[in-house]
Amino acid sequence: MKDIFYSSYQLTPRQSLNAKVQGAGREGVLLMVRWNDGLVGFADLHPWAELGDQSLDEQLRILREGKLTALSHSSLWLARRDAEARFAERNLLPEKPQLKNNALLSSIMDIDGDHLNALKLQGFDTIKIKLGRDLKKELHQLRHFAGTSFRLRLDFNNVLSDSVYKDFMSAVPEDVRKQIEYVEDPFPYDAKSWSKVRPFAPLAMDQDLAHVLHHTDPEFDVIILKPAKTDVAEAVHFAQKYNCKVAVTSYMDHPVGVIHAAAVAAELKHEYGDMVLQSGCLTQAAFVEDAFSKQIRTDGPFIYPVAGDGIGFDETLEALPWQKLARL
Repeated sequence: MKDIFYSSYQLTPRQSLNAKVQGAGREGVLLMVRWNDGLVGFADLHPWAELGDQSLDEQLRILREGKLTALSHSSLWLARRDAEARFAERNLLPEKPQLKNNALLSSIMDIDGDHLNALKLQGFDTIKIKLGRDLKKELHQLRHFAGTSFRLRLDFNNVLSDSVYKDFMSAVPEDVRKQIEYVEDPFPYDAKSWSKVRPFAPLAMDQDLAHVLHHTDPEFDVIILKPAKTDVAEAVHFAQKYNCKVAVTSYMDHPVGVIHAAAVAAELKHEYGDMVLQSGCLTQAAFVEDAFSKQIRTDGPFIYPVAGDGIGFDETLEALPWQKLARL
């Protein structure tokens, strides 16, 4: 049995976050979970209804009824990891990080040579770009990457059709196309359709992952593993079985979720080596700074531990107003 408490928050995006979502504030809750063995841990619950999750109100209603969604199940799993680390008085992140994170561009329209040079000087060698708002302009902007050494990760959030994607990729200059590490969610997954476009660039599966983990012979090359919503053990098993790579990313969620994702990524990299690609956990900068995000220490593509045990943030979490939600 466990008691669950929650504390509401709102994140303010600096700009539109992707092709499906405009720049409105993002609401979620932090969870504090107290188990019968006395351990206490913290996690985030940040649904994206625009991407198919139940709304925040629905998530909380289901929790009150003693049931779990994919998101709340993951939140409790992450909270337990945090609780056990706090009991052992250890931080979940390594003091000297070895795993890089990609830089994130929510919009490619602001990119120029100076911006790319600045990212290179900071130590970034991989850039993830959210696309799908204005393909003609975005195609033009991609030309800035020609002749650079950056690896590119393109994310369309399933907003294209297969025919539009083919046209777009056919127009990408060959020297830029060679720099593409993978294309994430070009259009909703269909094995036959994805198989036909794989020759353009490796494909990465994110939004439809839960629906295909039990399929055979997947027509993609990379799993986007988001610990905030995905069963980590199941995804890793699938990747091993079908020789897929894994990129761990945060869920564009609260800094608590960012650190949880970074910790999972570091552990998987240590255990599975080359199967695990660079992460995508540097998403806290997409939002206006708050009391949590200002505690996240970064150095270019690396994330360092937040002071404290578990995921850190000890004093800030303790100071939050908590309300009793449920007993499971």
